[in-house]
Amino acid sequence: MKSFDDYLMNKEYERVKQLSDKLAEVEPLIDWEIFRPIIREIYDNRTERSGKPNNDEIIMNKMLV
Repeated sequence: MKSFDDYLMNKEYERVKQLSDKLAEVEPLIDWEIFRPIIREIYDNRTERSGKPNNDEIIMNKMLV
């Protein structure tokens, strides 16, 4: 038997599925690559101490959208 939480999550998932994927509709309309030089200047975590590598600038921009 599923828990009440599982039931609610499945119900919410079905509701969200009905909303469709808006990013998939926007994707072919935007040339994301033109943003790369602008974002690269802003989003850069290269330091002398090194650390985790940068994520792709375009992916980061899409996440904000």
